[in-house]
Amino acid sequence: MITIKKNDVLELYIESIAFGGKGIARMDNFVIFVRDVLPGQVVKVVIIKKKPGFAEAIVKEIITQSPDYVNPPCPYFTDCGGCKFQNLAYDKQLEMKTRQVKETYAHLANLADVPILPTLPAPKIYAYRNKMDFSAGTSRWLLKENDPGTSRDFAIGLHAPGRFDKVLDIDACLLQDEKRNAIFREVRKWAKDQHITLNKPRDHSGFLRNVMIRKGEYSGEIMLNIVTRYEDKNLLNPLVQRITAKFPNICSIVNNITNAMGDYSIGEREVLLYGQEVIRDNLGGLEYEISANAFFQTNTKGAEQLYDTIVDFAELNPDDVVWDFYSGIGSIAMYLANRVRQVIGFEVVADAVKNAEKNAIRNNVPHCRFFKANLDIFLQSNQDLIQSLEKPDVAIVDPPRAGLNPKFIKQLIALYPSRIVYVSCNPGTQARDIALFVAAGYAVEKIQPVDMFPHTAHIETVARLVLKL
Repeated sequence: MITIKKNDVLELYIESIAFGGKGIARMDNFVIFVRDVLPGQVVKVVIIKKKPGFAEAIVKEIITQSPDYVNPPCPYFTDCGGCKFQNLAYDKQLEMKTRQVKETYAHLANLADVPILPTLPAPKIYAYRNKMDFSAGTSRWLLKENDPGTSRDFAIGLHAPGRFDKVLDIDACLLQDEKRNAIFREVRKWAKDQHITLNKPRDHSGFLRNVMIRKGEYSGEIMLNIVTRYEDKNLLNPLVQRITAKFPNICSIVNNITNAMGDYSIGEREVLLYGQEVIRDNLGGLEYEISANAFFQTNTKGAEQLYDTIVDFAELNPDDVVWDFYSGIGSIAMYLANRVRQVIGFEVVADAVKNAEKNAIRNNVPHCRFFKANLDIFLQSNQDLIQSLEKPDVAIVDPPRAGLNPKFIKQLIALYPSRIVYVSCNPGTQARDIALFVAAGYAVEKIQPVDMFPHTAHIETVARLVLKL
């Protein structure tokens, strides 16, 4: 048996990619996780961490390239880390994600026989984000390849992987369209021309913190949000004049102001510099007003594909009552509402509940109700209210990455919805939770992975559970 130690140099074959993005290799059945690799590569690696059950390694040299390698179109790919798999053929990315979901269910929930459907491809694999948030900083990340040699104290772009203090200076991102990239370049040029001071996270100084650009996928309306440490209209007014002269179709320019110590792009207060306070867009034929700090699905067409999957899995009837847990701004609830008799949403964030209520009125969806609810305790501590509501035929759950509280699962099971549709951005916690539903008498009929964020390690999964008779 081979003994593996920290700093060992090994030659490994990459078998597959684990959920989260690390490659899997083995020596004498001992698992070694390798960063920044592709399936099918043979690599020389250095062991950086050794644990009783596994080791971690980084690549020193690629000996044999993967047969599924493609040239990444982004010039910042090797440094950015946002799109981990631009160098993997897209059909292979989909196969990889399907396999990861299967392995997750088999290993974490002992549900190897659950039908996992092939991952749905994204409608667009580039320029799919309707919102991009760029950071400003005085510590530029030096590129591993083709570094331009520009000033080290000026950077507006994306954080280097794992570094809060280092910013990758870029002039475009392929995840947003060229119109927004042109606006971003103009803001960047203004900051350089006017010697605008940039964020220094270590001593909490500097004027410009973030540049955020949102666009309505269907409306085409664009909002520019300049996030600063303090208010100074004299500094920003020339930018407003510059942007509106070059991009007359821009609808909104706002200034969010925050002196928070962390890496926050949400302002403590907001100043309207130009145009309207919100932009509008559609999702499934419903109109939403989107403010600078509002939550809205960042991939509009991908969200519609995800919601269509929810509708399909719910098998809705006109007389159904649907309870939508973790309902947010009500986008799923309203997507379903015209297909059923009533939808009741539960959400912990008070502002999101208010937005959901406004969205229902705006879209003339009267048969939606929303409640502020901490779902870890709400169902068991508000029994009078729960008993007064019509019981759900269908339950939709779309929790955060941590998944569901076991107490909530118990209370939901006690409501006996005939169908549960569980939407998750974390197959691991979803598999853990679904094992509890299965133990209580539900059957998992199928699971559909959805690729909402191409080239990344993220996977959305939709599971259909039915109550066994």
